[in-house]
Amino acid sequence: MTATRLKAKTFRVHIEDRNGLFVATSPDLKGMLVVGRSVEAVTTAIPKEVEDLFAACGSKVIVSEVENDNNEFTPWVAVPAEIARRVLETV
Repeated sequence: MTATRLKAKTFRVHIEDRNGLFVATSPDLKGMLVVGRSVEAVTTAIPKEVEDLFAACGSKVIVSEVENDNNEFTPWVAVPAEIARRVLETV
């Protein structure tokens, strides 16, 4: 993750129940860790966590979950805000 990166980054998220606390991690994003009392709470918190990880590297991104059929990992995407802005200007 660098400030000059202008490509979308896809990453996988794994959520597991650890004795009543749900924990989300990603094998693709070092340092990503989200904990909550429900899957919904964790899923809601993931975008902010990932935005903060990219911001620490100087990049502003917009994060979204991707439609998925896999039960173990959920795909997500972080799109650089500059790319999102350019696309929205053409709509």
